[in-house]
Formats: sequence, structure tokens, C-alpha cells
Amino acid sequence: MKNQSKAVREQRELLRLNREAQRPKGALYLLFAMIVLTVIYIVDEITSNVNTSMQPYALFDLFRISSRDVNTPAYTNAINTVAPWQVASNLFLIITPFYKALSDRYGRRLFLMINTVGMGVGMLIVMTSHSVVQYILGMLFMMFFTPNDMQVLYIMETAPKEKRATFSFIAKGIALISVSLIGVLSRLFLREDVPSSWRTVYLIPVIVALVVGALSFFLMRETPVFVEQRRGFLSLTPEQRAEKLAEDKKNGTAEQGGVFRAIRFIFQNRQLRWIFIAGFLFFATTFYTSYYTTVLEGAMATQLVTIALIIYPLVNGAVTIVSGFFSDRLGRKKACLILGGLALLGLLLFVLACRLHWGPVAAGIAYGCSIGGLWSMSDTLILTMPAESSPSGMRASVMGTISVMIGAGMFIGQALFIVLQNFISMDVLFLCICVPFMAVSLLVLMTKVKETKNVDLDSITADTYR
Repeated sequence: MKNQSKAVREQRELLRLNREAQRPKGALYLLFAMIVLTVIYIVDEITSNVNTSMQPYALFDLFRISSRDVNTPAYTNAINTVAPWQVASNLFLIITPFYKALSDRYGRRLFLMINTVGMGVGMLIVMTSHSVVQYILGMLFMMFFTPNDMQVLYIMETAPKEKRATFSFIAKGIALISVSLIGVLSRLFLREDVPSSWRTVYLIPVIVALVVGALSFFLMRETPVFVEQRRGFLSLTPEQRAEKLAEDKKNGTAEQGGVFRAIRFIFQNRQLRWIFIAGFLFFATTFYTSYYTTVLEGAMATQLVTIALIIYPLVNGAVTIVSGFFSDRLGRKKACLILGGLALLGLLLFVLACRLHWGPVAAGIAYGCSIGGLWSMSDTLILTMPAESSPSGMRASVMGTISVMIGAGMFIGQALFIVLQNFISMDVLFLCICVPFMAVSLLVLMTKVKETKNVDLDSITADTYR
């Protein structure tokens, strides 16, 4: 009876997917889809950055710190209370791949909506927090939804293969430029004499996230790659599925999603294994993006900090857009080499700009170049190359699983930072940790990982990169 009920459900799903595949897409659908996905990308990037940008002001308020000096013992104690939870969130995210793998079964559209609404709810929790516990819960809620990047998978499975990176990085570049809105909102609403004024900065992003997230389910079509993969699986008879499962198990080439299958596949597949190692080492360098506002506050007044917060997203977005063209033209590996070098050079100039008091414009430009290179390389390592190295049936599972595994590298960087910040200045510590980890990561990428530019996502099998 149970098997019969399952067969009926699958038959209905197959009929629905057949209708979806036969529905004509208008000539402007790709443009429309890119606009919607770019707006969702904007929500994602603002959610990822607003908490870090507002961190000093939220801590001043929630910990009742009267001084606005980030170098006081009171502020250090506040950071030491919140920072371990930021580190612990990497362990909390161990359930992320289980969540993301569900999109290999139920489709991308549903989880595009859930992610976007979830980010809005997380920001709402933080905005309304009047206790440290509620603030930390909201922060964790935001950190659960932001790494899933369902809009990236949507673009990867919708855009033409020869323009895949270009489309992805243009969307992200526009989203990163939009992060400057945090600086604009800060300049409008943030007041040193009103401790709770930081909350108003969250209001507009919360509204946009909730509205766009809810509407996305009705505005977007399911991705064509998922539709074809799922139709192919549902069209198999039980005998054919059993035969294929036995063959896959024997050869270690399973192409159906699931976290544990993805873990086995990542370690069995040479390409994904080396991508994981390179990404693991690289992510140890990303910790400094959680503390840049503190360094800025230690170097200049709050009103000058807001200028830097407006400038750096513009530079970040410009670097990201250009990197997409580099990636499609030069290949993923050469692009990463350029981006990694830019990340380190920008970080060095950011430290010098703050220490030598070059002003908010120089600091904003330097930091924008640094994180532009950092996150563009990050997206290539944990999103683009894993997607271009995985079969359609387990692509979301692999991307979700490998991103969490790579997140362990971030845990190492955060842990080193927490231990050493009591002995080394925060800005100098950025360089001490980032330079060696970035160098080794690039070495692994350039010598061990195969190029994935222009690969046909529909034709990838588990054996393609063996």
C-alpha cells in the first residue's frame, strides 16, 4: 500500500514536471529571472553584511557600554561574548547540507523562497532584540540561511553555459554594490547619542526580504536542469532504478542526492577532494570580514566610518563584476590566482590606511578590493567549481555539503583570531593569519584541481573528473 501510494505521488509529480517542461518560456524570461535573482542576491548580501557593519553599535547598546571606544576592556569583553558564538555557528551549520540537499528532491524554487524569507526573519529577530541572547539567536538564524546561496544554483542551472560565471558575477556585483545602502542607511539613521538607532538600519532590508521572498515562489519557474534530471529519474521503472542503484553502489558513481552520498562522493572524486582542501585552507582567511568595522572605529570617527561603509561596496561590486568576465575568459584557476593576489594586496593597504590615517576613502577602496577578491574567489571555490564538477542529481547536495565542510577552515581562522587577539593588534593579526593560508590554498588549486570552464552541466557524470 505504501509503495502504491508512493508510485501515485511520483506519477503526479512526473506529470507536473512534464507540463513544466512543455510550457514555453517567453523571449524575455531569462532577463526577468535574472532581475528577480539579482534582487534576492541583494537581500543575501545585505543580510551577510549588515550584522557585521552594525556590530559595534549593537554591542554598545546591548551591553550598556557608555564609551564609544572599541579599545576599552568593556568592548573587548562584549566581543569575547559574541565571537565564540560566531565560531560555534560553523558547527551549527552542519545541518545545512541536509537542508540544502532537499532541493535535489523537492526543487530549487521552494527553497529559493524559504531562504529569502528566512534571512528576513533573522534580521527581524536581531532588529527587535533587547537582550544579548535574542541578538545571538537572530545572528545564528541569519548565518543559517545566508550560506545556502540558492540564487547562485538557480543562475548556474538557468544561464547559458558559456556565460555562466559572467551572469553569476554580474548579479553578485550588483548585489555587492547595493551593500553600500547599509552605509547610506547608517548615515541617515545612526546617531552616536542614540544607542538604539542601529535598529532602524535593519528596517528596509527586513521588509524587502520578506516581500520578495514570498513573491519569488510565484514569479520564478523551476530550473530546466532540475526539471530534466528529476523527470529522468521518475521515468525509470522500479527495476531500472534498482539496477542503476546496484551498479552505482558497485562502481561508487551514485548520481542521486543526499548528504551522506555527497560526502562519499566528495572524498572519492579526486577533483572535488582537492577543491575541498583548497577551499578549507582558503576559508581560514575569511574571519577578518567579521571585524573590519571594529578596526575602522578604532581609526576614525563614526561619521567617517559611514563614508567607508558607502565606498567599499561600490569597489567590491566592481571587482566582482569584472572577475566574472575574467573567469569565463581566462578560466576558473587563473581568475582565482588574480583574485587571491588582489585580496591580500587590498588587505595590506586597508591595514596601512587605518594605521597611517589615510582617511575613509582610502580605507574603503582598499577594503573593497580585498573582499572583492576574497569573496569572488570564495564563490569560485565553493559554488562555481563544485557545481561544474557534480552530476545534476546531486549538485545541490554536493554544494551544500562541501560548503559546510569548507566552513571548518573558517572555524580555524576564527579560533586563531580569538586566541591571538589578546597578544597581537587586530589589524596586524589579519595579515599574520591570512597570508600563509591564502598562499597554500592557491598552490593547491593551481597544481591539483582541473579547469571547469565551459563544462556542460547536463552531461556531467560521476566519472567525469575521476
